[in-house]
Amino acid sequence: MERKRLWLLLLVVCVLGPSAAYGQYDIPHGTFSCGSGVRGGTNIIYDTAAQTAAAVSTGASYTVESGFWYMAYVTSTVDVAFASFACEYRDDAVVLLWSVSADAPFEGFNVYRAEGKSEEFERLNEEPLPPRNECTYTDEVAIPGRTYTYRVGALDDGGGEYLSLEASVTLPPKPLTLYQNYPNPFNPVTTVSFFMPRDERVDLVIYNVEGKTVRTLVRESRKAGRYTVPWNGRNNLGHPVSSGVYYYRLRVGKDVLTRKMVIIR
Repeated sequence: MERKRLWLLLLVVCVLGPSAAYGQYDIPHGTFSCGSGVRGGTNIIYDTAAQTAAAVSTGASYTVESGFWYMAYVTSTVDVAFASFACEYRDDAVVLLWSVSADAPFEGFNVYRAEGKSEEFERLNEEPLPPRNECTYTDEVAIPGRTYTYRVGALDDGGGEYLSLEASVTLPPKPLTLYQNYPNPFNPVTTVSFFMPRDERVDLVIYNVEGKTVRTLVRESRKAGRYTVPWNGRNNLGHPVSSGVYYYRLRVGKDVLTRKMVIIR
């Protein structure tokens, strides 16, 4: 009996002994150690996703609090990559929020997005985002009515990249929208924004109070999405217009929307 126990002990040591492997883990939140408690022992995973523990179980060589662990580097000392990752829909855009371990020596981050059920992720940022422990990224080109899946990659100084858990969000549908120009009143430049829910030909034109065309800002086919167009207060001939009230009209297909703006010289 004693010999059997000894062989079982040797088997546990071999399985849980020190090893080095990058990996992604979905295991209980809290402490999972081999012999020495929290942040100790020969092979430990620590620093969780900050979820509240629902239960605790213990044994001769481990303590487990329910919840989940995430990206970890398993050695005698462990650097955990992502402590949290979430996304939310806010002001017609998707805002990503994530945090990493204070001890994680990352050089920057990449943000990836896939649409619908596709497993093909595209990188949204051209250059790596600066390294911070608490980070945000706003996806302003996400289209209402569609479902997106996001993940973040943390870059280390050796060229490696650690990927976060995936977070999905379904955006509510949105009709054709023409936003109020900003700033308003303005001098000398303002911006006009609009959202179109489908691919269509777009006409965005500025008129004076007499209904005469002052400046054509857009006249072309565009894909669904949100757009922002600047106006420098000049007409189609390049001459500055006078102070006063002007109207800008958006036509997409058969739909027409109009708003008022004021320029002050």
